[in-house]
Formats: sequence, structure tokens, C-alpha cells
Amino acid sequence: MQTAVVITERRVRLIQYDRAGALYTPLIDYHENPNMLIRFVVGLASRFEDQLGLDPSIQWGSHGGRKTPGTITIADPFTRLPKIYTMRSVRPFINRAELCGRGTRMWDVRDKDGRDLVLKDAWSTGAHGKPEYFYLAKAKGVDGVQQLVGYEDRTGRPNGEIRSFRPASVGKPFTNKSFQRIVTPLYGAPIRAFDNELELLEALYDAIAAHWNLLKRGVLHCDISTGNILLAEDRNPAPGLRGILIDLDFATEVDYTRPTTNLRAGTRFYQSIILLKGLGERYKPVHDHLDDLESFYYVLLELIFGRSDPGKTWVIDRMEEQWDNDDDELSATAKEYFLSEPFDARDVPSFWSEECKEMLRSMHEFIGKLFREKAAIVGDMTQPWTLENMARLYAEKDEHYRKILAMIEKAISGTSAMDLC
Repeated sequence: MQTAVVITERRVRLIQYDRAGALYTPLIDYHENPNMLIRFVVGLASRFEDQLGLDPSIQWGSHGGRKTPGTITIADPFTRLPKIYTMRSVRPFINRAELCGRGTRMWDVRDKDGRDLVLKDAWSTGAHGKPEYFYLAKAKGVDGVQQLVGYEDRTGRPNGEIRSFRPASVGKPFTNKSFQRIVTPLYGAPIRAFDNELELLEALYDAIAAHWNLLKRGVLHCDISTGNILLAEDRNPAPGLRGILIDLDFATEVDYTRPTTNLRAGTRFYQSIILLKGLGERYKPVHDHLDDLESFYYVLLELIFGRSDPGKTWVIDRMEEQWDNDDDELSATAKEYFLSEPFDARDVPSFWSEECKEMLRSMHEFIGKLFREKAAIVGDMTQPWTLENMARLYAEKDEHYRKILAMIEKAISGTSAMDLC
């Protein structure tokens, strides 16, 4: 929250900015009401940081009059005792500045034992389910999934929710949000930074295996993208840790019988055809593992075609133009047409191995088959469909993962054999 006072020669107005937008008073004639001007000025001159909308848990250092990295403190959710983390930089490496968004900020920090960690702040509506730390806690010990080191949830605490510093009777209705902070290990770069074919395939294999194991814990990720799959920080990671799934902001507990909503998680380029077509439809199915597996395939395609032969970027350019289109129907139609056609390996950049191209052909056929089976059940989503038919498809989910992982494993074996020659 931030506040400002606008003063003219006769009138004054107080403006408040927070994650729900802007709120302001009427223009007040302070010649007739001098007490209001005094209250505004004294309030903004407070020496208490929290009253000014600042977060006192973030404290900066200084040296020679310049700001230096300081500390960020978390209150333990059970003991309320402080845990202090040292900033490694004065700037967060991610800072979402849009006023009405989640206000996500991510910091490189270090704990008292010297471990390099990531601290993430965000304002959550809870519209997609439970808080991110809830799903991270369920993922404890799952290889290939971001692990939880600590968290803080300020729901119900002073200044922890937007409604705590907004008058209920003033202004338009707003969406309440609560402040949450999580701490996780530091992993490597996003998967798009892979150095070679083998590194990409191994990272993708481990990320899909992690997604499967997370599903066994009753959690579906729901936001598969190149930004949410990281490489390992170590140079020679153990199998299972070569690709890390992060960002469970939009994760959900698996319940295929719950009512659907029109809330849609994910990045458009990677969203499944059914999710895109179903937005706004009454009988849209819930987000499921089939949607996420389709997203994994689109991640792979973007990474494969994103490194093109010189002068041959037309495939990825066309994908980005059509699949990332603001028109949901156009994006869905373009993907559906792509999956309906046989995969043409001649379009794959020449430096990818034949084993990789064969994997793409097999995965293309399999993902297209899964989409058509699901589409045959839900139809155009304007009429009721039979949940029992969908349940039979879901009953095969373990086999779906086994088949995709086997395709990648075969390509890995071929690529590894080539490297040994």
C-alpha cells in the first residue's frame, strides 16, 4: 500500500494505491476543514513504517550513504519466532510492478547457515484454490518438484489483507487479496537455457516424472511452461533432479467431480485445446493431467523449433503468431489443426538427432490421440457429457505417463550412445 496527498491552493485529496487499485477521497476545502489537512500531513509524517504502507520486515543496509543489501524477516507460522534471511542484492530479480496484479517479487537470499535460497512475495486472491505453500508442503520429498523451506501467511493479520486497510463502505467493490511469502531452494536457469540435446531431454523427462509423482500426491500443477521448469543448479545432477517443476501458484487438488469454473490458469501458448475452447462454456471439464501433458508437448516444441537453422525460423514464428494469439478460438483451432496433421520431421532443425525426431513423431501422435479421446467425450461443451466416460480415460493416467516417458527415455538412450561414439 502507498499513499499520497495532492494539495492545491484551496483543496486537498488523499490517494491510496494498493493491489486492488486506487482509492481516493473527494476534494476537500481545507480552508473550511483545516483539521482534515492536518490529519493527512501528520499521518504521512508517521515514523512507523507499517502506517505508511511499507513492509517493516524488509530492512535495508547502508554504506557511504548508499543503499546496500539488508535482511528480510519471516515470522514462523507455528512459533511466530523470526527467521532472518540476508539479501544477496538490493533488487529483486523478479518484480511485477502492475498495480492490480499479484505484486510478485522474488529475491536471492541466504540463510544463517549460508544456503542460497529464493524468497517470493505475492498477494493472492485464493481464487484458484489453496495457497501455494499448501501444495509445496504436499510435494515434500518429491524429486523434481520445488521444495518448501519456510513460509509466512499474513491472512487475518494487520495489513495482511487488502480489506484490512480499505474502508468497507467506500469505493467500488474490490477483490480481496492476502500477502504470502515462501522460501525455497535456489535452482538453476529456466529450461530454455539448456546447452545440448541430452540436457534438454533429461530435464524434460525428470519434470514430467515429477508431475506424475505430484499427481500421486493429489496435486495437479496446472501451469506448465518453459518458465516453470528449471535446470538443476549442479553441473552433474542425479537422475530425478535434472529438471525441476516450480511455481505452484495455480496448482489444485485433484478432484475430477468438482464443479468447473471459468478461471483459467496457465500461459496461452502452452494451454491445451480443451481449456481454450472451454472458456465460458457451461460444461467445460476441470483442468486435468491431459491438459498438462499437452502443455509439456508444446514446451518441447517451442524449445526444439526455437533454435532454428539460419534463416528458417518460420515454424516457431507461425506457432507464436497463432498459438499465442489473444483470440482463444484462433489459438485452439491452430493447435487442433497442428495435432490433426502428421508430424513432418523435415521441419525440425537439422542439428537435432534422428532419435529426437522420432520421439517428436511418436509424441505428436500420442498427444493428438489423447486430445481426440477427450474431445469425443466432452463434445463442444454446450451440452452435458458423461462423467463415467471421462473416468475411464482418467483410469489410464499412469499408462499415459509411462508411454510419454518411454518415448523420451528412448531418445535419451540414442543421444547418449551418439555422445559416446
